[in-house]
Amino acid sequence: MLLCQITDLHVSRPGALACERVDTARALRHAIATINRWSPRPDAVIATGDLVDTPHPSEYEVLRECLAELEIPLYLVVGNHDHRAALRATFPEHAYLHGGRQREHQRDTQDTGQAGDDFVQYRVDLGPVTVLALDTQSPPNAGGHLCEARLAWLDAQLQACAGRPTIIAMHHPPFDTGIEFMDGLGLSAQGREGFAAVVSRYRHIERVICGHLHRSIHAGVPGAPGVMASTCVSTAHQISLGLAPGAPGSITLEPPGFAMHLWQPGAGVRTHLAYVGPFDGPFTFDGALVS
Repeated sequence: MLLCQITDLHVSRPGALACERVDTARALRHAIATINRWSPRPDAVIATGDLVDTPHPSEYEVLRECLAELEIPLYLVVGNHDHRAALRATFPEHAYLHGGRQREHQRDTQDTGQAGDDFVQYRVDLGPVTVLALDTQSPPNAGGHLCEARLAWLDAQLQACAGRPTIIAMHHPPFDTGIEFMDGLGLSAQGREGFAAVVSRYRHIERVICGHLHRSIHAGVPGAPGVMASTCVSTAHQISLGLAPGAPGSITLEPPGFAMHLWQPGAGVRTHLAYVGPFDGPFTFDGALVS
């Protein structure tokens, strides 16, 4: 099973540039063209949040136009820049966005805003592998949160798919990265602790795949020995690798890309970072261009 992950698309309204500099819709189209040409073709593509930038209705229209070019089954996850109701309205044919809804009856102080919008969470089986999409959005905060209702859903789903290799997809990663200003916009301490308490009880979790960081980062989930999580580069712009304390937040135009998560029996999940060109190659080791 080959699962392609794209993330942090940040599609802007027509004529606008993300961060006043990046044509994110154009970048997404380049990424999609690369993925469509990939061999072997992925079984599915999952977009792990921040699908649009502000959000504005026209951005969702552009997002839909861009994603229509993808020739592979697609699954969408919400990030902090997204709007649950607008996402569902834009993609009515994506049944997984509309089924199995649940609400937290008593929202806590870290999950305010968008009252009446329930969580975008779902399970999809891709051959022998199960993917669980988890909603970490906590509007109006840029950081994420996992309340008791969402964690209870995750626990029930992990029980239901016991024995199947499972990938959890979510926007905010369940670990600190060392990029200080982004860690300040990360998953809440309560959410991380609750997530670790749930996933530590299961041994069939192959990987936790996340967005939000606009970088490729790999780490164990604190409090859940043996559970590995990773983030992915954006299809557009990247967050600068500022590891010094107090480093200012900024973006960099490092190459855009996506991740390929390959699962095979007996080997589990291996993750490959792929870049979107143009760049030279491939060449043989003798220097000849490979046709």
